[in-house]
Amino acid sequence: MSDNAAGGDGIRVSVDDRGVARIVIHRPHRMNALDGAASRAIIEALDGWSARDDIRVVVIDGEGGSFSTGADVIDIAKVAGENAGGGLDPTQARGVISGGSDLARAIRGVRAPVVAVVDGPAVGIGASVAFASDLIYATERSYFLLAFINIGLMPDGGASMSVAAAVGRARANAMALLGEKLRAAEAFDAGLITEVVADRAALDARVNAVVDKLAGLSSSALRMTKAALDAHTMGDFDAALDRELDGQTALLQSPEFQAAMSAFAGTKN
Repeated sequence: MSDNAAGGDGIRVSVDDRGVARIVIHRPHRMNALDGAASRAIIEALDGWSARDDIRVVVIDGEGGSFSTGADVIDIAKVAGENAGGGLDPTQARGVISGGSDLARAIRGVRAPVVAVVDGPAVGIGASVAFASDLIYATERSYFLLAFINIGLMPDGGASMSVAAAVGRARANAMALLGEKLRAAEAFDAGLITEVVADRAALDARVNAVVDKLAGLSSSALRMTKAALDAHTMGDFDAALDRELDGQTALLQSPEFQAAMSAFAGTKN
């Protein structure tokens, strides 16, 4: 993508003259759920920026009242519908889950600080994208939900590690095993996000101030500080992604997930 692009994949990308790079998810008809094309567009942008010395900060945002409601189930259902049994074969399952792993890996691969701007729901892989970021700002109405268990799956996109690294084992277990919403204020109290503000206007103002500060600091110092912190808190991130990939590949072929897809298909008819 160019430094200013808005593709048909629902992802808007830009880089300003200060080296502030922005990704905006704009799929309001799906509450910013990520299909394969959207995920690939984000990965392409992040991978390109990871090699650039002029990128000083990356911002990931969602328009239209949602950050992201996770993987686009319609996209997954289409893949499953290609098979006689209506499920995913091993190759398809691994292909579906690889997108989330690659997305999380691309976020962590950016050397500059990554800022997540959350206004509304951050669900499933949408929550994982936020948690993979370095700084997370959210409005009071926002919430975070690791909904995977509710459809027979497990957390992916690195959430099995990023959440535990932020809030500890007990609270991470509650989020992942119970699959219940965590409101923004609760997420802040748990140490999962950086700050909570009143509304979208306040969110934009706060993030702009943070971005201005980061853009004015030493990029070398920021990168080295981020790398040092990652070494202590996220050193096994790739191993976590591998475990998620193996587990989720199996679960995407399970009867429980197939039943969830059948129930979803029934609601669309």
